[in-house]
Amino acid sequence: MPTLLWSREKLLKKLSAPLRRSDEQGFADDQIVVNVIESDSTLRLIFPESMFDASEKENERLFITQRNQSGFVHSHNINFLSDSWGDSLSLSSNETLNLTGNSYLKGGWSYAKEIDFNLDELALFIESNAKRYKAGRQRLSDNFNSSMPSASYSFFNPVSFDGVSLGYMTDNYLNLGSGAASPVSLYLPQSGTVEVYRNGRMIDIQQFSAGLQYIDTQSWPNGGYDVLLVSKLVDGSREEKRVPFFKRSGQFRAGDIEYIVQLGRYDRRQGYMVSKTCRQCDRDSGANHFADVGIGYTTDSAISLSGGMMMDNNTLYTNASLDIPINSRLIERLYTDGLVGNDNSVGYQIGASKSYEFLGLNASYRDNHYRGDEKDFRQYRIVPAYDFSTLQFSATTFLPWNIGFGVNYGINTLYQNYGRKNKSETESWDVTLNRDFTLRDNLNLRVDLGYHRGLNTYSNIFNSQSISEDRLYAQFSLGIRERSYNHYQSLYLRSRFNNGSSDNNSYSVDYSLNVDNPEFDRGGKYLVNASINQGPNNARNGSAGVVMDNAAGYTTAGMTQSLNGAGYRQQYLSQRSGFAIGQGEIAWGKLDNTAAIIVDATDLPKDQYFEARNQSMAPVVVKGGQKTTLTVTPYQKVDPKVEQLFTGKTDAFYTLTSQSTPGWAMPGQVYKVKLTATKNLTVTGRLYFEGEPLANARVVGGNTISDEEGLFVGDFPLKVDERLAELKVKKEGKEYVCPLLEENVKLTQGIMQIREVNCEAQ
Repeated sequence: MPTLLWSREKLLKKLSAPLRRSDEQGFADDQIVVNVIESDSTLRLIFPESMFDASEKENERLFITQRNQSGFVHSHNINFLSDSWGDSLSLSSNETLNLTGNSYLKGGWSYAKEIDFNLDELALFIESNAKRYKAGRQRLSDNFNSSMPSASYSFFNPVSFDGVSLGYMTDNYLNLGSGAASPVSLYLPQSGTVEVYRNGRMIDIQQFSAGLQYIDTQSWPNGGYDVLLVSKLVDGSREEKRVPFFKRSGQFRAGDIEYIVQLGRYDRRQGYMVSKTCRQCDRDSGANHFADVGIGYTTDSAISLSGGMMMDNNTLYTNASLDIPINSRLIERLYTDGLVGNDNSVGYQIGASKSYEFLGLNASYRDNHYRGDEKDFRQYRIVPAYDFSTLQFSATTFLPWNIGFGVNYGINTLYQNYGRKNKSETESWDVTLNRDFTLRDNLNLRVDLGYHRGLNTYSNIFNSQSISEDRLYAQFSLGIRERSYNHYQSLYLRSRFNNGSSDNNSYSVDYSLNVDNPEFDRGGKYLVNASINQGPNNARNGSAGVVMDNAAGYTTAGMTQSLNGAGYRQQYLSQRSGFAIGQGEIAWGKLDNTAAIIVDATDLPKDQYFEARNQSMAPVVVKGGQKTTLTVTPYQKVDPKVEQLFTGKTDAFYTLTSQSTPGWAMPGQVYKVKLTATKNLTVTGRLYFEGEPLANARVVGGNTISDEEGLFVGDFPLKVDERLAELKVKKEGKEYVCPLLEENVKLTQGIMQIREVNCEAQ
């Protein structure tokens, strides 16, 4: 029973007064109601909801269990591009070495032919419940996103710095936060159904038992609005209740104090291992120090507030952000963030959004004004050292006949010189209409009509120049699709017509074919695409490519060729994969995260394929007799599921089980999952003993008993490489052994048919 708000004395006083009687087990309004059940002479008291403590349940702070288990996970991406102008090679790699479960080393680096070596990250992580400590080279944006997830930072450039940090984290929570939502509770005197309405439309329906219940709001839209709760009890009683509701989604938790403390040095050239050179400019580029502290909090009503201070070289900045859901007719979310420096530099952003039943509105404005030393203007720093402003507005809706309508307006201003001089301004209007026509089940036509106006202005102290563009366009896209059990293909014909010269029109033909688990590679997925297009000024190009997702990882290859005599050609090749080491095993395969599972299928049939997945992650297909890797999101529970893929053979079905160490995969950890299988063999035949049918005998392992003529049908679970060579039978305390002779056995569609079985007494 939920907690009562009334004291014992107040409750006794209420019960001593005359109580209103109700003939039905309905709602109690604001007074205690008595329901007399004459059929069994019982009396039932129905308390009003106002008597109960409807505050939200305490914020559960339960954490996952960390295992002291080391491991190593490596992933890389290799890209090669060759065209008529030259060749280009780039490589990026990420490594994570787990030391003790809650401590690990994480690194990320890249190499490009033109840029040389770049080290983005190489740091030691130590974690404990909701705290994370880092030492080494680390990404500033990662620290803000993980330690201050409810805050907004619009004016910090992404940099890697060498230093230390201590911050809040939510990854170790057993139940990850998905944002904040005002609690919605409801008291039901008996079981029933609750319907939830917003603006007259049902958005949810849930069933509850009797008592004080908390409604799950996970699927409800973000923002601030009123919801109407319609409770319908099993006896037909009905009650309506209107409550305000506020929600904001994200990787944060209401009621937790978020914080970050970090300090170190960064290199303006980003990625240099050492910045000690003889030139003064190089020393100035490398010797950039900063320190930052921030704190944030989100209430149960989804209001997020944060603030902090940052020292970037010799400039001190104070920053703050605020995100508020608002229940009004014009705004449902208002957000703002900004910073102020001791050199009078100011940057701020403010935005608002509102969603109606058929209309969505968004507006935002950003402005940054640098007032520091002129010699540092446009220098790369954590806080931007240049002047700019941005205004964005968009509105989307649906008109009658299911016509989509959208309006977008934007104006971007960039100042080229200190003191907001020499302004470059880009202004644009876009109005679009679109409609989808379903011609057949697999044939669709989309029509897009639009108007674009662009105005580019450059002005200085002497003059101003403007270039404007007004364009009407119409685009038609005809698509045909075909889907089968293992493939999907589509063909799209597109044409875009612009007002003015026909040279500005464009046409294209695009074809794509997706094949899952083809016969030549049951463990792979393949995508083949080809395109021919003609763009503005009659530029014609053709391209073709293939994407392979198989045991070797992700591989992409393709080429583009100019078709109008320009002679330009481009070829590209990209490969993404990795390997994992842990629990005495090593395996190669697809990896794109920092934790992994090694799927060991070496004991499974080599002519079969099996699909393994963990939680909601993408599955991986492994061939019997082999091993591969399965990507796991860090801090996710290891709970693999495995299924057999159908290969066309109807006599090879197996019951699969997986064996693994229980736990949660921390960054760098690798868990081994051993797959085993058994097969069910259906056996039918007759049992004989000394020439007579062996009636009413129990066949051991087959879960069956023979009939009066000795006939039986049983299912036998066998190991993958096990053969059924004999039957064991029990009858009236006696045991029999029945050898199976090959000349009497016939296998058809996975069923063993035995002509006769002669048994011998033990």
